[in-house]
Amino acid sequence: MRAVVTRPGAGRAWLADIPRPTIQRHDEVLVQMLRVGVCGTDRHVIARAISATRGLPDGDDYLVLGHEAVGRVVEVGPMVSSVGVGDLVVPTVRRGCDECAACAVGQADLCFTGNVRERGIVGLHGFLTELIVEQQDHLIRVPEELAEVAPLVESLCTPEKALRRIGNARAHLPMNGAVPGGVARALVTGSGPIAILAVLALRLRGVATWMLARRPATSAAARVAETCGATYVCLSDVDLEAPQASIGAFDAIIEATGAAELAVAMLSALAPNGVLDLVGGSQERKAVPVHASVLAAMMVRNLTLLGSVNANSADWQAAVADLGDMRRQFPGAVEAIITDVLSMRDVDVAFERTPDRIKVVIVVDGGA
Repeated sequence: MRAVVTRPGAGRAWLADIPRPTIQRHDEVLVQMLRVGVCGTDRHVIARAISATRGLPDGDDYLVLGHEAVGRVVEVGPMVSSVGVGDLVVPTVRRGCDECAACAVGQADLCFTGNVRERGIVGLHGFLTELIVEQQDHLIRVPEELAEVAPLVESLCTPEKALRRIGNARAHLPMNGAVPGGVARALVTGSGPIAILAVLALRLRGVATWMLARRPATSAAARVAETCGATYVCLSDVDLEAPQASIGAFDAIIEATGAAELAVAMLSALAPNGVLDLVGGSQERKAVPVHASVLAAMMVRNLTLLGSVNANSADWQAAVADLGDMRRQFPGAVEAIITDVLSMRDVDVAFERTPDRIKVVIVVDGGA
């Protein structure tokens, strides 16, 4: 069967013929893949190996790409009870280390050792292939009406975790209301899929939301933000030395660009008791200056700095529910995130970074 593969660090991906998987365990499920999203992590895997030993699955000299996916169940093992043949499912990505307390209770996103494996990223084959086999515990059912946009569930579970952790960080405050942590004003930095979905998730909860990014106000990302009632601000219009003078102060900020300089600047945009959650990681090894006054302000204003990676099963479930609600409350906004739909034969262009692209989705040949 066909798959899109790479060798981490090879600098390219290609279409290959690989063995067809079969169910080996009683709790396993055979899934026909339908659509797989492309993201910056895929480009990073293609460009740079994590290490000489960790990147490839055991016994193989290639890695099947793709970790944002949706498929349909075509066969189940005899002990499978959570999904059935014909169900639409999204597979989760991270697998625990089998060594720490967090992974032992299904919280691999909080792994203490870092010895995790991730489908399509490190140590395990991904989903950009015709068929996969997965354990039932790693499959999340999704309704049929989400079939075309379900690859976005993986992107959305990152903001879901960020909002949960922001709520936890502000849970001690004397505030009421339906919004976790009493967040009234929020800012999201960036204009990629995670940033846009974070904006939609905040607006879904009725939070007054701003989006700060480099793209012009006429960009597709800006239009999506405005569709859901958020305010879009171009980065060039903000003095990062004094951001509150331009855009005010925020109870919560989700930093989704991975730019270290911007993350530091956003500390100065927090209101008292504010929380900054970093969800966009950078691999750059460089020093970023931090004024001592910024650190002092963190203490004086009771600020919190968080970092969130991956998500747990509850976040995945929340992402499925919210994605459906977003489509109903903000018609066309979710669909607008998927700007390019390609086939597996388009492997040479699928992973390119081009202007105006937000999310590329690859339709798996033979799928719907």
